Amino acid sequence: MKAKLLAVFLPILIIIASWLFFETDGSYQLSFKAKFYYEIGNFDRSFELSKKALELDSYNKMASTLVNQSKIALKFSAYVKDGENFLEKIKKISQKEVTNADKERIKLMCEIMINGYEQLKNSPLIAKSLKNEAQNMRENFIKLKNELF
Repeated sequence: MKAKLLAVFLPILIIIASWLFFETDGSYQLSFKAKFYYEIGNFDRSFELSKKALELDSYNKMASTLVNQSKIALKFSAYVKDGENFLEKIKKISQKEVTNADKERIKLMCEIMINGYEQLKNSPLIAKSLKNEAQNMRENFIKLKNELF
């Protein structure tokens, strides 16, 4: 009978102790907040919070993973944002008469975006939507370069 009680109460005691640890540890609280911000796509805030959590506890694996993933996600986001800016510039250039210098500028923008994608680290934990957005941006610049040059 004692063995059955021990088999029931021991897991419950472990769960309660774990919950208390995570609830009272500041590093893990910051990690959970960072995870929330990462999931909603606020990678800057996630990076900041996970970095603070890692400073509090250098053995916090969740914070360590979030720091790395947030860095990668920020690079993907910056790539997409740069692509959008380049596309806007190309639209403005194409609204007037395109000179040879303009063509070279467009070609350079295309090459920067195509090569920039290859420098991104691909990670299985990055959101597929962000990966797809970056890949679509690269494909758009490849098409643009092939059509114009």
